[in-house]
Amino acid sequence: MVTETNLTDVLLDQINHGQSASALEKINKLLEQEPNQPGLLTLRAEALRLSGRAGEAIEAFRRAGAVGGGPRNWLVAGLMLSEARRIDEALSCLMNAIAEDPNSEEILNVLVTTLFNANRHKEGIFFARRLIASSRNEKYLSHAALLLQSNELYDEAVDVFKRIAGSTEDDPALLGAALVPARFTCEWEWIESIQERIKAHYASGQYGATQEYPLTHLTWCTNESYNLEVTKAYAGRMLPVVSPLVKATRKVDSHARIRIGYLSSDFCNHATMHLMVGLFERHDRERFEVFAYDYSRPDGSEYRERFLRAVEHHVDITALTDADAAARIANDELDLLFDLKGHTGWGRLGIMAYRPAPVQVAYLGFPGSTATSFIDYLVSDRFVTPESSAAFFTEKLCRLPHSYQCNDRNRPVAGNPGSRAMYGLPEDAVVFCAFNQSYKIDRNSFNVWMRVLNEVPNGVLWLLNQGEGAEKNLRHHAERAGVQPGRLIFAGFAAPDQHIARLQLADVALDALVCNGHTTTSDTLWAGIPVITAQGRHFASRVSESLLNAMNLPELVARNADEMVQIAVRVGNDADFRKALRAKVAANIVDAPLFDTERFTRNFETAIRMMVDASRVAEPFVHLDVPDCLVEKPQPAPRRSRRRQRVSK
Repeated sequence: MVTETNLTDVLLDQINHGQSASALEKINKLLEQEPNQPGLLTLRAEALRLSGRAGEAIEAFRRAGAVGGGPRNWLVAGLMLSEARRIDEALSCLMNAIAEDPNSEEILNVLVTTLFNANRHKEGIFFARRLIASSRNEKYLSHAALLLQSNELYDEAVDVFKRIAGSTEDDPALLGAALVPARFTCEWEWIESIQERIKAHYASGQYGATQEYPLTHLTWCTNESYNLEVTKAYAGRMLPVVSPLVKATRKVDSHARIRIGYLSSDFCNHATMHLMVGLFERHDRERFEVFAYDYSRPDGSEYRERFLRAVEHHVDITALTDADAAARIANDELDLLFDLKGHTGWGRLGIMAYRPAPVQVAYLGFPGSTATSFIDYLVSDRFVTPESSAAFFTEKLCRLPHSYQCNDRNRPVAGNPGSRAMYGLPEDAVVFCAFNQSYKIDRNSFNVWMRVLNEVPNGVLWLLNQGEGAEKNLRHHAERAGVQPGRLIFAGFAAPDQHIARLQLADVALDALVCNGHTTTSDTLWAGIPVITAQGRHFASRVSESLLNAMNLPELVARNADEMVQIAVRVGNDADFRKALRAKVAANIVDAPLFDTERFTRNFETAIRMMVDASRVAEPFVHLDVPDCLVEKPQPAPRRSRRRQRVSK
């Protein structure tokens, strides 16, 4: 009879020393005698895993777990299934594991990270809280706190990070994670203490030490050199280095349609579709063949239904690994592939790393460089990426003529907002609104807003409520600035149409100055409300300037914070000026380029053609400036060769 001791002596050493194939032969013979021996089944599963036979290994670990081989079999099966993006099966195995070992911190951590990565946050709260209550492992606690943060439990998450990242002697890798929930709370003393510690690492050239997330970084740091280096460090840590699937452009005749693809998880009721769905509907089907590679969670929304009707080829890649998804995309022989996520939540730049298309372009989702070698262009404009910023992008810039941001002219018009009283707003007040999420509210922006309120006695500030902690802190900061806390009025989240409607109750919007409103600014303008901003120093702080210029409202872009206060105070105190400004916004919604979706689409298609043309000549890519379709015709790139000889810059 086979014993555990014999198995360890005879087989385990072979498996651990690269002789899995030999060990498997012996294990299979022994299993013929005792087919349900847990130790043998566990060893077989491990040998299969180390032999690269993942599918067979998963089934072997499951079988070993089912016959009493212990919770680790279920755990490893769950990990492997998660890597294969078979999430429901992974969770089933992990639940078996935790049932057998309820106090295992390792299993709880894997449950938390699996649910977080699968965008199933609410299911993870129970496990995250159990992990926080039982563990002292800082890495595990960080994972649990980030899951709580993703459920908008910001104060709980911050409390965890204060325990594990409150000292200068703590692991610097915790700082980047700690900053994520902190910025939602507006507890600026804590936030700024983290940021100062992070900046000290950057000043010494240690851009990867704090493991800061690129999107969080852009919300507080306007140093473009740091922006690039931090994102490079993140990309180097998170993205694979793999061989390209596509090395040359597609051979086509001059009459063939250009094949373009879009990759995203936001083809649903999300800000990306609020902006882009009109573009999808207006693509010229005679000139462009459109593919959408989708890993969104179907939500049945109007935005998703419009998207599905608009695209010619819809490909669901939710269950595919990055490598398999890239291979699937490569089979479609695209001319150009857009990634709409970049380094944002649930982005899959790992797919782009395989280079499934000859030209790969970043657009819309991430307001900065992807800092990778496999993204060739970034679509921008002359405001968000002036010439002085080009050195801080690994991509070549493809600058659109007005604003880089598309908008949907067919979105619902603002409906009846009801009365101000419904939202706790004084009927006779000047209502300034600032509906950016709280993580965008920095001390300097808030001080500008308070200076405005101090000079507009009947003014109130209407804000988005993102939790008791943020509201309490903002009221405290207002009082310290000499503003009665009651002049801050908070509103909850609302459905897009309801939000556009209620915006009409405001008189003017005040922007956040480090990370502007992006969709927030265009929503506000669509509702007919002026937005006041100031010029910024990096992409994220220049978006509102871009949008206001595309609305023919450059007078609302201040040169600095002091001038922003002056503009806002005039709007607040001069009723006639305020009325005239509202009328100008209303007229420009119709006449200005920002909401002219047809015009934007033609310019965007010109940009696509220019990028594809550039790929078909044997020359390095260069920055492109796209002409306005209503002004001039673009000049074609010189055609010296039908094949591009290089893959990346």
